[in-house]
Amino acid sequence: MWDLTSADLRARTASADPTPGGGSVAAVTAALGGALVLMALEITARRGPAAAVEDALATGRALVDRLGSAADRDVELFEDYLRARRLPRSTDEERAARRAAVAAASTAATEGPLTAADDAVRALEWAFSVLPVVSASVVSDVRAGADLLLGSALATLRGAEANVALMGADDPVAHALSARLQAVRRAAAAAHTRIEEHR
Repeated sequence: MWDLTSADLRARTASADPTPGGGSVAAVTAALGGALVLMALEITARRGPAAAVEDALATGRALVDRLGSAADRDVELFEDYLRARRLPRSTDEERAARRAAVAAASTAATEGPLTAADDAVRALEWAFSVLPVVSASVVSDVRAGADLLLGSALATLRGAEANVALMGADDPVAHALSARLQAVRRAAAAAHTRIEEHR
């Protein structure tokens, strides 16, 4: 994903190809949102060294790298799911193997977005923590980055939600994933609200 030009990414996203899809595009958005917060810290750091700014930069760089890697991971997980769906099903043994492979791939393709959304929440909490240390002139960039991070978290959870729905209402794995999904959604909203209310 990160080797594409912006124009290529836009064109591929708008094409009939299933990837990049919502999860990978949301991961790119999260990384860019985090990058805006990093920019605010970098601009602040130019005005003089401060331990709090340097610590926030180190934390943020690791977070942004992690957010960015979720883009390619999402594509990989979806392609694994498609491969499982294409497995042969001519015999009872093949059908059983295919069912198991599809279930495993579906769970992985749900846990991946949930982890990415968790990381976006961590990035939102980090963005909140930098508000007191960045220069006043770049606070709007921190807030803009936080808006993108929230949007990314919510968009990422859309894919996870769709996967959970396909598992069936009686699936205990689906129940556990659904509970985690709701918890991440609440955490994302709460973290963003703290940023909105900070003055």
